[in-house]
Amino acid sequence: MDMDEKQFIKEIECLMKARHRNIVRFFGYCADTQGLLKDFGGKPVLADVRNRALCFEYVPKGSLDKHITDASCGLEWAVRYRIIEGICEGLHYLHKNHILHLDLKPANILVDDNMVPKIADFGLSRRLDQNQSTIIATTIVGSL
Repeated sequence: MDMDEKQFIKEIECLMKARHRNIVRFFGYCADTQGLLKDFGGKPVLADVRNRALCFEYVPKGSLDKHITDASCGLEWAVRYRIIEGICEGLHYLHKNHILHLDLKPANILVDDNMVPKIADFGLSRRLDQNQSTIIATTIVGSL
């Protein structure tokens, strides 16, 4: 199993454990690998072609970054507070369940029709063991 496959499995494990109103709901996934015969330097080579798809609930209003950067949007302070509160509740749930998101930013927060925030994009997330309280990373990941 290569690193890409391990990362995909880790993401699915985190998604399957995350059930909260402020976390985008994960429905399932499809993974398919097919062999493809290609010519490489005059010699036939069998290559693996992987296709993967993750299925989530539809969150109609898109990502939070589009709402907070749009000057004409003018979100009321009460709505802004509820968004912040919802993000904190979702993050608290993840941490209570030993899941680290590791890439939390407005582009990875989706909002529904009622402006309820939902944490999304668990591609860099990690799940800690029950007794584990720290993680040491040798590779820098995330967004600046």
